[in-house]
Amino acid sequence: MLGISIYAGLDLSLEDNLEYLTKAAELGINKLFFSLHIPEVKETFTKEAAILLEEAKKFNFEITADISRKYYKKLEIKDFKIDALRLDFGFNNREIAALSKEENFKINLNASTLRKKDLQEIESYHGNLNNIEVSHNYYPRPETGLSEVFMREKNKMLKEYGFKIGAFIPANYKKRSPLKAGLPSLEVHRDLTPLVSCQHLFKLGIDKVYIGDSRASEQELKKLTYLKKGKTILPIQIYSDISSTERELLKIEHTNREDPADNIIRSQEARTYSQGKKIPVRLSDERFKYAVTIDNYQYQRYQGELQILKKKFPADSRVNLVADAGEAALLIENIQAGDKFKFYIKGDY
Repeated sequence: MLGISIYAGLDLSLEDNLEYLTKAAELGINKLFFSLHIPEVKETFTKEAAILLEEAKKFNFEITADISRKYYKKLEIKDFKIDALRLDFGFNNREIAALSKEENFKINLNASTLRKKDLQEIESYHGNLNNIEVSHNYYPRPETGLSEVFMREKNKMLKEYGFKIGAFIPANYKKRSPLKAGLPSLEVHRDLTPLVSCQHLFKLGIDKVYIGDSRASEQELKKLTYLKKGKTILPIQIYSDISSTERELLKIEHTNREDPADNIIRSQEARTYSQGKKIPVRLSDERFKYAVTIDNYQYQRYQGELQILKKKFPADSRVNLVADAGEAALLIENIQAGDKFKFYIKGDY
């Protein structure tokens, strides 16, 4: 489900890359994307690559290595310990079909450019689609990433063939050279946190999410390990003066009601949880888009009503502002009736 990327001979020393591998493995991350054809790498690349791939196998990483036709001719691929070879560019469909019969590793194709016509052609050359995986490209240059609409449409076609799909998100800790502007598949993710962009990809039908940049921080990796299928984690910044009951409400698991409001996410559990408690009135202001609010005791039987707003509303003295969930906007817009969600209170972990 979760993976990291390593670029031998580029931004990090061999020792730092080995440390990164170890830390990811300790956190239960078991997928690795490894590039075998970056033009900017150092002369020590081949030696470092062999050491890193050997170590990754000791940790039982599932390794996908990408390569262009030019570098495929230069390297003895069978000498590298990989599970899948991603064909970046320069291979035609006849060659892909032949490689798909390879017994030592699977073939991984670029999901972003793969057409139904290509798959039909590969089949016509007796290619083995069962030995083919797909993953979307990453886009180092700002403004060049995919749109959500395009990815949804492409994923739908690929799922019809039964493919598991991979994609990339950026990290904020160490961006990859030379541009150091993030390596997302979706352009909208370029400046977002891994916690948000990863969940968004899962919502779009992505099965394997890789951090594309040279290194994620330990904290970024840890947050990703909190993710569980069927539950959305929303990072929030809370107000410093909220009551203990309001804080408790922010820590429980919530479900968006089966009869959802038009522009509001409503917690199914919050009012029941707060019964028998008194939520005091606090200073209220305009309820901004993606604010988290809790109704105070003046709202009578609605006391404890927890909402996430998808549009702004005027101030109401019966409604307390408790947090800002703006960072999770993409996730909030994708919460459907009956979906479960939990808050990640920034600074609490």
